[in-house]
Amino acid sequence: MQELKPTQMPPAKANAGSTIAGSQPRELTTVELANISTERTGSMPSFAPPQGSENGGVTATWVSDKRINALWSINENRNVWIGVDGIGWKKLADNSDSAIMALTILAAHARLMQSRYDYFEADDGKITQCYVW
Repeated sequence: MQELKPTQMPPAKANAGSTIAGSQPRELTTVELANISTERTGSMPSFAPPQGSENGGVTATWVSDKRINALWSINENRNVWIGVDGIGWKKLADNSDSAIMALTILAAHARLMQSRYDYFEADDGKITQCYVW
């Protein structure tokens, strides 16, 4: 197993969307192996998003000028979470298939482009509306 330094990129990574002829999956680093949870709960992400921290009290409010740093989903209906920089994991509204699909697509775009992400967090702590700039 190859040990990576913090500034070193894994050898299998290349430009997004491109394929490397003959490339193989890389071995997990010791840090990645340590972060793998042996217990699957299926209710929320098991990894912490990069530089995230949990938000204590939840009230319905708009949160402005954030960046998405992680996406998480599982093979369950309407179960998608996003990592908001400086906030932590937030669950997307799961009241309809079309709502969660639209919110997921917008969050994925914001993550890819590192665009400004403004969202409305309802009383239940779920993101029900968002703007991507």
